[in-house]
Amino acid sequence: MAILVGTDQDFYSLLGVSKTASSREIRQAFKKLALKLHPDKNPNNPNAHGDFLKINRAYEVLKDEDLRKKYDKYGEKGLEDNQGGQYESWNYYRYDFGIYDDDPEIITLERREFDAAVNSGELWFVNFYSPGCSHCHDLAPTWRDFAKEVDGLLRIGAVNCGDDRMLCRMKGVNSYPSLFIFRSGMAPVKYHGDRSKESLVSFAMQHVRSTVTELWTGNFVNSIQTAFAAGIGWLITFCSKGGGFFVPRLFDFTDTTQA
Repeated sequence: MAILVGTDQDFYSLLGVSKTASSREIRQAFKKLALKLHPDKNPNNPNAHGDFLKINRAYEVLKDEDLRKKYDKYGEKGLEDNQGGQYESWNYYRYDFGIYDDDPEIITLERREFDAAVNSGELWFVNFYSPGCSHCHDLAPTWRDFAKEVDGLLRIGAVNCGDDRMLCRMKGVNSYPSLFIFRSGMAPVKYHGDRSKESLVSFAMQHVRSTVTELWTGNFVNSIQTAFAAGIGWLITFCSKGGGFFVPRLFDFTDTTQA
C-alpha cells in the first residue's frame, strides 16, 4: 500500500543538505536523521510516523537521479506518479544502511557515475553487496582493512545492489558479495579466492602497474619535487656501487615529517 506524503518543506532542507549535495552526503544526512527520528525510537511521539515518512520521502527522491531531476525542475508536482510510503526498521538503518559510507578509502559508486569511474584510467576493485546479505557484513571489516592497506595504489569501490539493482544486473552480478577488478580497455575480472585481507591484496597487486625509475644526482631533486606535488609515495631502494642493497623504504612525499 502506498501512502501519499505531502510536505511544504523543501526536500533538501528536510535532510539538511545543499542542493549540490553528493549522493554520499545525502545518504549520510538521511541515516543520521533516521537513527534519531525513527518511530521505533520514539514510541511516545504520536507524530513520529508522519515525521519519518517525510524524511524518508525526501531521501527516496533525492537518492534517485531521475526523480531528483524531476523534483529540481518541477517540485513535488513532478512526482505525482512516484509516491512512496514504506520504510525499514531502526535496526536496518543502524546496521545495514550505507555500510561503507563512513569509510573515506571506499567510494560508493552509483549507476550514473560507475562507467565514468571505472573507465577513468585508474584501477578499481569493486565490492557488489546487498544490505541483507550476512556474508557481505562478514566481509565488511576485512574490506575496510584491505582498502586502507592498498590506499594510493588502486581505487576501492562498493555498490549497494539493494539501492542500485539495475546497475548490478547490467554488470552481471547475481550473488553477493561479488568482487570485480575494473580497468579501462580490459574486461572485468572476478575474484574467486578466499576473503582474507592477504589474499585480496595479493590478487589486487597482480593488476597494479608500476614504473621503475632510476634515481641519480641529476634527477633526484626534480623527481622528488614532482612526486611531492602529485602526492605520490615512492618505494626507494638504495644500493652501493658494489651491488649491495640497503633495506627499501616507502617515502610519502606529502608527509613533511619524513623530509
